[in-house]
Amino acid sequence: MVKRIHWTPQLVSTFWDGVAQTELDNLSFGKVAGPDFIELISKFLVPGGRHLDFGAGSGHVLQILLDRGLNAAGFDPSPDRQALLLDKIGGHQNFLGVQGADSNEQYDVVLLMEVIEHILDDDFQQVLERVAMFVKPGGSLIVSTPNNENLEAASVYCPVSDTFFHPWQHVRSFTPDKLSGCLAGFGFTSEFIALADFSADAEALKLQKAGVVSKAQLAQLNEAVKLAVKECDLQRQELDKIDDFLGSRVNLSVWQKIKIRIKLLFQFRKKVSELHSIAHAMSYRLNEISTDTIRVLGTVLENNDESPLVDAPDGINLRIGRETTIVYVGRKI
Repeated sequence: MVKRIHWTPQLVSTFWDGVAQTELDNLSFGKVAGPDFIELISKFLVPGGRHLDFGAGSGHVLQILLDRGLNAAGFDPSPDRQALLLDKIGGHQNFLGVQGADSNEQYDVVLLMEVIEHILDDDFQQVLERVAMFVKPGGSLIVSTPNNENLEAASVYCPVSDTFFHPWQHVRSFTPDKLSGCLAGFGFTSEFIALADFSADAEALKLQKAGVVSKAQLAQLNEAVKLAVKECDLQRQELDKIDDFLGSRVNLSVWQKIKIRIKLLFQFRKKVSELHSIAHAMSYRLNEISTDTIRVLGTVLENNDESPLVDAPDGINLRIGRETTIVYVGRKI
């Protein structure tokens, strides 16, 4: 009968030390979504303050924080990971070192990114208490975790050991309310909570950035339209003058009238041609932008994901799709 893996601290440590030695490390949340996540929560970071990446792993997020000029330390229970962190970023001028469980240091901001879902039942209370101790009074705790994950459906089967387990060692699942309620029990009051899609097809989040380019293009198109409308108005005034002249009862000979009418006819054709050129140019510019927009949207919708875009409190467009992440910011009471 298929057995479910019983995760122990030793097995967890072995698992993550092994992952760090493979290409799987490049699929970690910090590596794939770290930049977008830090951008999303950037207003909760403290320039000149002290930050701690709890569960720093291979240091992907810690590196981002340091490169942004923030003072930051890392915490990871694995000695191998601690050594890796020191070797990788130990010389960075903003690096505050690697912290152990017995540290008395406190920080303005502690990040718990994709960690809480990995904590074993026997360690849960102790680990969260340790996290809370790292946050100074009035400081912030920033947490991310998969939203309402179906652990059973996400698991895989190993035919060698005849075991069933989550491929990323997740042992618990949260909803926003459940997460907020859990952290309230450790002295935190929720200040911000949202759902964001950082999954592989999270092109929609990038659409916000792509929108900057589109806005610039649209601004150019807007100016072109204004100019074209102005030109059209001038052409219309010229045509009105022609119509007024033709409607007037001037005393001319037949040949003079024929000559004038032929001349006005060519002028009219020229004006119509100019209007057509302006309209064609406007249509081309608009089609150029529309094609680019459709291309981006097509990439987003390749997987038939019809999930909507919603506005987060900070104004960033966040996509509520198949794979969403809870983003929580709490203030220590």
